[in-house]
Amino acid sequence: MADVNTVVIISNRQELINQISQKLVLLRNLDKIKSCSIEEAQNMFEGFNPNVLILHCDNNNAQAINLIKSLKKQEIYKNLPILLINENCSREVIIEAFDNGISDVLFMPIIDYELLIRVIWCLQKNELNLSIESQTNFLTTLGVVQPDTGVYTQKYCDEFLKNEIAQTRKYSQRACVLLIAPDKKYPNYKNPKEFIEIIKKSIRLNDSIIIKDVDQFYVYLQKTKLNGAYSVFERINTNLGIDSGANAGVVEIQEQKFEDIKEALDAALEKANENTNSLIVASDFYSNTADNKILLENPKNIIEKQKENKIINENNPSAPLNEAQNNFDKNSVRLFNQAYQRKLKVVIAPVFKKYENILKIKRQDFAINTYIGNKSLFSVSSNGVNASMAIEYDGMQNALVRLSITDDEQKRLFETESVDFTILDYRKVSLMLSELIDKFIIVLRKKAQ
Repeated sequence: MADVNTVVIISNRQELINQISQKLVLLRNLDKIKSCSIEEAQNMFEGFNPNVLILHCDNNNAQAINLIKSLKKQEIYKNLPILLINENCSREVIIEAFDNGISDVLFMPIIDYELLIRVIWCLQKNELNLSIESQTNFLTTLGVVQPDTGVYTQKYCDEFLKNEIAQTRKYSQRACVLLIAPDKKYPNYKNPKEFIEIIKKSIRLNDSIIIKDVDQFYVYLQKTKLNGAYSVFERINTNLGIDSGANAGVVEIQEQKFEDIKEALDAALEKANENTNSLIVASDFYSNTADNKILLENPKNIIEKQKENKIINENNPSAPLNEAQNNFDKNSVRLFNQAYQRKLKVVIAPVFKKYENILKIKRQDFAINTYIGNKSLFSVSSNGVNASMAIEYDGMQNALVRLSITDDEQKRLFETESVDFTILDYRKVSLMLSELIDKFIIVLRKKAQ
């Protein structure tokens, strides 16, 4: 920390300012304590940059939240640590304060040691922010970071990813890499800065964006499993709005070779671009060999080759089936099954769990049952009405999706489709299940009338 520090206390209650000031005298390396009301704050901050701001917010005071927003928009105060003193504020207001950049929150009544600990943490964060800003400016000067967007440049793309992957493996941490691009509907796509800003809104501060090409970007997600990567992808598409979307490939960092990771992500993004709002797990393009060799051939092409070989052999019984073809067929089946088991783990199970938790919180009168396997099921029932989503895997490349609602023993089948399971991403399964639940609730309401 700095040798001396200045703390500003902002509150409309003078007795609280006095109370906090008396507690802060125990803090070492404290130079000055200044104070003012919320209304006076803007005038105080003109030409003045404190080390920590302690802001009192009582009864959801909108002026306090507006002050946070105003300060964080100013370049000089964007890294200023703010400790929010919460008094009778709702959870939504506290979350809004964090969304707008506060560093920590302290609840009333104030305890001496807790106040000191949190102020010390804010002072340390201020020093860290200044150090990070200095390093970022240095990287910008070297051309490693773009000055206008703050993302890593295409020139240093591979070096950055190699370094991050090495760090992840060194400390045995989880991490995922997205390769993402806007779809063809992205309106008037002339400047990638707009798309970068959408990504930045959807990720955490410790995640990184790296330019791969004009309209393709790597997103390195620290301490993230595949489930978390799906959530990030969902936020990006939500922030893009209904007029456009994004497609992506994703891989979880394990022991793969760097070049294999890049090739698998390219293959996954190419497949994702066949649709819209599609996220493909690049791991689906790996075989289960010791050296993590990539299976870059599209699984659909494998099936077509198998069909062609079958027709040739049926038309020409004398043509022998060579050993390589037999092994290839068996490997294909094994690879498809491995890929589907991964799809169950990172897509279907998380989506089912997400909506199970939502319904348990909002509708305690609903009975919910879920099952995950080659025949997965999500079922919700209430007052004699049952809705279910069944996903049945055929053992190769397709999954049959059945959405149904039963009311007084009359089955209403809303949708049945056979799909290539590799396009069953988090967003697609979520949309289908969400629409089914909405229709289920409509049926319940009509029955109650």
